[in-house]
Amino acid sequence: MLASTAAMAALLLTGCGQGTDPGTQPSASTTASESSQQTDNSGENAVDQDALLQTNDQLSEALGDDYVQGWIKDGKLNVSTTSEEQLSTIEEAGAVGHLVQFSSEELRSAISEIMKWQSKQENPVRNAIHAYTLNPETGGITLSVDKSQLEAVEKLIDDEKPIGEIPVDYKESGGIMTPAATQ
Repeated sequence: MLASTAAMAALLLTGCGQGTDPGTQPSASTTASESSQQTDNSGENAVDQDALLQTNDQLSEALGDDYVQGWIKDGKLNVSTTSEEQLSTIEEAGAVGHLVQFSSEELRSAISEIMKWQSKQENPVRNAIHAYTLNPETGGITLSVDKSQLEAVEKLIDDEKPIGEIPVDYKESGGIMTPAATQ
């Protein structure tokens, strides 16, 4: 019960204060990946998470465009921002602040660019990236990649730099997420 409450809270948190770029829709696999990647809080109770979610919403509104993303880790709300001046606002709210270089809009645009880049690749690379998520801790994005193609994808992205200097992290993918896989 607590694990499902934590997963739901994480799912809500990953979407707080963030819109998608026009013409792009987050997939079920992206949302599921974000919630599983950015939470490590199975021992927390729902009351604490509700308070953290409310604080995240307040910070998202207060920081505006300087807000990148919030996540819960080790029972604490973490919030990344592009503005050093906003770190004090984050800390005054009781959260842990992280300064990152790229905005939420830039990171979401980077995901769109990676998708475009991927569509131009030959198989099996074209089908190797299964999920795209923001990585608020590094201020970049994380790609879930078929383990048999992980090295090839990483090398191509490093060589071609389809998203410039935005940091890219990689993790092995368990496959393309389907509605049945999330049940």
